[in-house]
Amino acid sequence: MRWGIVGKLVLLLAAVGFLAAGLTGFYAYQASRNLLVDSAKNKLLTSTQVLARRITQTREEVSRNLQVLAGLPITISILQHQDWDDTEQLAKLFGLLIDANPSYLQLRLISASDYGLERVRVERVGPSTLRVQGDDLQEKGHYAYVFDTLKLPARATYMSRITINHEGGSYAGLEQPTLQLAMPVMDANNTAIGVVVVNMDLNGMFNLLAADLPPTFKLFLANAEGDILVHPDSSKTFGFDKGRRVLLQDEFEPLRPLISGQQEHVVFEAREDGYADAPVVAAFIAAKVHVSSSETRLLLGLAQPLDQVLAQSQQLGSTILQIVVGLSMLCLLLAVPLARAMTRPINAVTAAAQRFANGLPPGDLPLLRRDEIGSLARSFHQMHLQITGQLADLHDNQEELEHLAQHDMLTGLPNRRLFQERLEKALAHARRYGEQVCLLFIDLDAFKAINDGYGHDAGDEVLKTVARRMQHMVREVDTVARLGGDEFVVLLGAAVSHSHLATIAGKLLTAIQEPIPVQAQELRVTASIGISRYPQDGQTAADILATADQAMYSAKLAGRAGYRFFSASVE
Repeated sequence: MRWGIVGKLVLLLAAVGFLAAGLTGFYAYQASRNLLVDSAKNKLLTSTQVLARRITQTREEVSRNLQVLAGLPITISILQHQDWDDTEQLAKLFGLLIDANPSYLQLRLISASDYGLERVRVERVGPSTLRVQGDDLQEKGHYAYVFDTLKLPARATYMSRITINHEGGSYAGLEQPTLQLAMPVMDANNTAIGVVVVNMDLNGMFNLLAADLPPTFKLFLANAEGDILVHPDSSKTFGFDKGRRVLLQDEFEPLRPLISGQQEHVVFEAREDGYADAPVVAAFIAAKVHVSSSETRLLLGLAQPLDQVLAQSQQLGSTILQIVVGLSMLCLLLAVPLARAMTRPINAVTAAAQRFANGLPPGDLPLLRRDEIGSLARSFHQMHLQITGQLADLHDNQEELEHLAQHDMLTGLPNRRLFQERLEKALAHARRYGEQVCLLFIDLDAFKAINDGYGHDAGDEVLKTVARRMQHMVREVDTVARLGGDEFVVLLGAAVSHSHLATIAGKLLTAIQEPIPVQAQELRVTASIGISRYPQDGQTAADILATADQAMYSAKLAGRAGYRFFSASVE
């Protein structure tokens, strides 16, 4: 064999080795990049949905605080008699609530009479609170958050539009993004005699909610028309307040179907216009406003820099490049004695890369070889294990986020969303096979007295204990869910007779009434249960839930601590 041919063969084998290594790196890099981008999109969408749920929970918490304030005897007394001691006491309570909630800017009690005169008003001023008194109290009857709230039923929440606060006489939040949440105060005749209003610091609330997000995430919020309310660039927010429209769909073209209501969420990569130099991966959802408000929907979104998503892929590309260069050098040195031996393993590695790029297991690799091909195989195997592990971690994180989005954070029970899905499935199965669906709506009696008398921690412990007891009383095929507050439902997984339903309801009442040890003492709580069945009590999930709710209220009217069927037995 002449050296000229050997040289050519060396060069040829080196070129083949370089090509095989390059293909391996290309397929691996492309596959890892696509998988990382897809995983990032799923993670962003899940994070956005969880953040939307947290915003809803924050609003519900504010509604619960307003409900407590609106129901206080001293609140009603102030509106009816303007008692000085009661006014002082309520002002102190307002101050405590503002201190405990960083996003609260202002709490007010406004009368329905005297042109909406403020009776009690406490504001946040820096790190402390300020009570406004005397002639500084203003008439607010001409504001929507007063006259619209007075039209609402008891315990209903009003939410204003999210705007810049130009309301005169304000010490806190003036010329800042804000929204008002309000609730009517009812007298003994169920007539609205005033409203309780809280002014929320929009930026502070969203900064608090986004504190747990990775620092590279960018948060966006817009109203139903697309007007930007929260944006990383504050100069783009509230353009309508400055005589111009700055719309989110003009910045992100894929959002137009979301604005028009054609889609409920969108996930995309932004690479044009302002994001040409710094592309991002973004996920947006349209969240409905479930309280009385002129805001019908809010658009919530998260974005992450694409280079952050691809950072691991870039590290992998650098590693692959080093492997390719090293292999090429080794091929030049060992081409002659190892020419034939190298052909098969290179093809094996290339095939493994192709299988991996197609989402298949890489198959057998020459991991035991002690040469450069073995190093390449082990590096590829290590790369495969690393990417598989990262995907598994992302999947676990996604499952955890999905679990949080579908379960009540206090009791661990399925929440309203998951319960609604299971009820719809049960009804669909019942319609197809002519079967029955049974639902028990459970509401704790006088639970507010426990919160007021022993504190919310004690109330939370009672809710968790009641949830555990109900879970122990039902079968594995049944679903126990918490709808919110002290309302629970039990969806039976199989048809049950009228008498057996009565037995189940009685056992649940007995279990709930057992003493509950809380704070070195025993508390007792009773419940009222309403029972409805498909098909006799309703044809849809909303009908079944509504009739069970009506039956529960019948049980309360009958004296509580009991149960009622919505309709008579149908055997």
